[in-house]
Amino acid sequence: MNTTTLPEKRNDWRNTKRLTITLLIVWFSLTFISLFFARELSTIHFFSWPLSLYMAAQGLTLSFVLLLAIYSLGMRWITRTTSKEKH
Repeated sequence: MNTTTLPEKRNDWRNTKRLTITLLIVWFSLTFISLFFARELSTIHFFSWPLSLYMAAQGLTLSFVLLLAIYSLGMRWITRTTSKEKH
């Protein structure tokens, strides 16, 4: 039986929403900046490759994996704090 009260559910949902929206803004910003400023970023070289190529090929993929890890850890934290509040 679920013994979570309504204020706890609202707090849990508010934290989940805040985490999701923040990570979506970061995701959009990373993608938009790397694509919109690709010509300008191509003048900067990283390990002898243009930064725009690096960001498109490897950098963004690693950033997305990092965002997934942050989301997972954040949801774990939200779940643990909600379960601690119940006990």
